[in-house]
Amino acid sequence: MNIPGSTYSSASTAELAGRTARLMLYALLAVILMTLDFRGRHVERLRALTFGLAEPVFLVIESPFRLVVSLRASLRDHQGLLDERNQLERALRESEARLLLVDELAEENAELRELLDATDQLESRFLTAELRNIDLNPYSHRVFINRGTRHGLRQGLAVIESAGVVGQVDQVAGRSATVILISDPDHALPVRLQRTGLRTIAYGSGQIDELRLTDLPMNVDLEPGDVLVTSGLGGRFPAGLPVAEVVEVQRPTGEAFAVARVRPLARLGSIRHLLVIELEAPGPLPGLAPMAEDEAADNLPGEDA
Repeated sequence: MNIPGSTYSSASTAELAGRTARLMLYALLAVILMTLDFRGRHVERLRALTFGLAEPVFLVIESPFRLVVSLRASLRDHQGLLDERNQLERALRESEARLLLVDELAEENAELRELLDATDQLESRFLTAELRNIDLNPYSHRVFINRGTRHGLRQGLAVIESAGVVGQVDQVAGRSATVILISDPDHALPVRLQRTGLRTIAYGSGQIDELRLTDLPMNVDLEPGDVLVTSGLGGRFPAGLPVAEVVEVQRPTGEAFAVARVRPLARLGSIRHLLVIELEAPGPLPGLAPMAEDEAADNLPGEDA
């Protein structure tokens, strides 16, 4: 409560007057500064200077966030490139697999054409067969084919391919048979030297790429490159089928006979399609006509042996 004439009232009045004076001074200063800023743009310059000084600080603070965003974008791009590469690799593998199948079919077609050409030269009944399995015994050169007694096969029938003699039927089941190759150590084949007409026996050596001629006269007219064909003796192989080519002739000193190494002309290690023949009138073997039913039956399990 203000009491007129008191010291407290005088002090309050003086304080109020001082505040009013300061307020007016500040207002006047603000007007002056506004006028100066309007004319000289000093505040804008100060603001620009302050922003320039503060910009590095903002950049330093913002850099980790920019780095995180950049890393995320790089990871996304990298993952996208990896996915695209994987897709291209899968497409490449599929294309290569298709090309392999095409090459396989082309090779098989060529092999079948060669077999067809071989049948035109035979005056015998014949039957085409396909390799089904091989004997894993390293001392036995035998293969399994997808033809058997149901197709007219029997033991002893000659087996050839487009390049030459392969072997002969050894054991026969209903829909499959075993063929012993001419390279088997237990196989012997009557042959004739095409150049001179010399008759001898070609024995299997146990190696897929070699036969042996033994008990040859020391003065035998035999040279590397000579071709051996079937002689027709024995009644199982037609005469004149190509068998092997002479590789080396050996005449050991002190021995009574010369020996020779010959190379089979048939592709014994890579054959897939074979031709079974017998010495009778031309035409297919019995049971060859209804092939569709037989082909379906060949796919039944449990007939590989």
